[in-house]
Parts: sequence; C-alpha cells; structure tokens
Amino acid sequence: MKAIELGATLYVPALSPKLEDCVAGVDPNVRSIIVCLEDSIRDDEVDEAERRLARMLPTWENRSSGPMVCVRPRDVQMLERILKIPEIGCITAFVLPKVTVENLSGWLRVMSDTDHSFMPTIEGMEAFDLAALSRMRDSLSAHVERVMAIRIGGNDILNLLGVRRSRTRTAYEGPLGAAIRLIASVFLPSGMDVAAPVFEHFAACEVLIAEMELDIEHGLLTKTAIHPVQLAIMHEAYRPMAIEVSEARAILAQGAAGVFGLHGSMCEPATHRRWAESIIERARVHGVSGHASDNQSLVA
Repeated sequence: MKAIELGATLYVPALSPKLEDCVAGVDPNVRSIIVCLEDSIRDDEVDEAERRLARMLPTWENRSSGPMVCVRPRDVQMLERILKIPEIGCITAFVLPKVTVENLSGWLRVMSDTDHSFMPTIEGMEAFDLAALSRMRDSLSAHVERVMAIRIGGNDILNLLGVRRSRTRTAYEGPLGAAIRLIASVFLPSGMDVAAPVFEHFAACEVLIAEMELDIEHGLLTKTAIHPVQLAIMHEAYRPMAIEVSEARAILAQGAAGVFGLHGSMCEPATHRRWAESIIERARVHGVSGHASDNQSLVA
C-alpha cells in the first residue's frame, strides 16, 4: 500500500469518545486514522488506553468499509503487547514514535515478527542531522516495501527549539521547514514516502491551503490532520488539476518525444517521469480538479 492512499490521516487519541465513530466511517472524509496511545495519553491513562484498544479490535475485525486504521504505540514494549492481541491483523500499519539511530534496531526487531507495514516517526535531533538521517535510511532500506511512510513529528521537533508553529505562516517559513526539506531529500530519492507534519491551528484554513501546496511541491503526498475540519481541505489539495493530468499522460505515453511543449510548458519524459506517475496516482486515488478544455477524455 502506498502512502498516497492514506490521504489526510486523522490523529485520534485512543481514549477519545469519537474513536468508534471515526473507525465506523461515520464521516466519509475520514479515510485513515492513527489511534494514538503515546503523547495524547497521560501516564496514568496508559493501561486504560491499552485495554480499550484490545476491547475494540474485535469489533473492527469484520468491517466491510471504513477508514484504514493505524496504531501508534507508546514504546517497543507496548508494541510487543499489542501484537499479541488476536485481532491485530485488522490494523493497517503501526506508527513508530520517536525513532532514533539508537533505538531503530529495537523497533525493527519487533516488526520482524509481523507482516504489518510501519511508519517510523522522526521527531528528535536527527531531524537536523544529515548523517543520522542517512544512517536511518540505510537501516530502513532493507524494509522499504513495508515502510509506508516516514512521518515527521513537527511539534516534538519544534519543542527542541522551545518554539511553536505560527498560526499565520506555513511550516516552510519557519524553523520546521529546514527539517522537512532535509528529511524529504534523504528519504524520497530512496523510494520511501514522507508524510507532512500536522498544522495544529485548525481554524486557519487559508494557511493550511498554502501549506498543502508547499507539501505537494516538496513531494509530501500525505499529511496528519489534527481536526476533522481539515480533512476536506487536504483531500481537495491532493486532487491534481486536469492540465497536470493531461501533461502527465503525455509524458508517460509510449513513443513520447524526448522533449516537447504542452500547455506552455516544457515536458521531458526523462526528468519528469516520476512526477507524471505521481500525478496519475493522485488522480486515481483522489480524483481530478479543474476542467480539461483541450481533451476531456484525459480526466475520465
């Protein structure tokens, strides 16, 4: 499964009263969720959160519809316990929190006992350390088919600096932008998708729209949502324009020229192929925005 299929992933604490409705697909905009047993759960609530997950898993096992469900355990020991729950097979993937160079091998050891996909989360000093990120990439390369995405823990990264996301500017205009660019530059060329960090100011919709454009420009095609109001905005952003689909299909066409012009832009299959494949995949998963006045069949 590709990360693009996650779309906007809603972050839901394991003890949230809305968790059952989210998993049941009451809101059609909820396509994937992360059930969190980590930072969103107080220390004195951990046992209760685990018990609730164990109680709910049997009710999720036979679902015929609804969102993909991922689980974010608190630590390696919790993951080991969760994997012993008989109905754990209904979970799409595990989100591994606070992964570092030092503890990655421990996470991978536990994941070797299951076929589940997983998403390591980078949210420590490694986010600013090219050498550390490169070592993590090399360790994960043997598992690339199971790494659904590399997630970026934006708030934890900013906490290292003692700052918080601005409600008026995108992540790329602040200190988090450097970390996003570095992580993307290390993992994307190696075939591992990267998930964009959460934008916590859910009332600032215009800023979210601007940030989504920059996420996509940087190759980040899935993003954590902190509030349901963000979901429709995010999914609309992932819909490519009809003109992009037209160009992508021309680039991928058998017998396409080495370079050609289309819609006032240069198209070069040798260098634009991965972009074109991504556009077609986004259109397949999310649909197409806009209108192709030159060839309506291209968006069918």
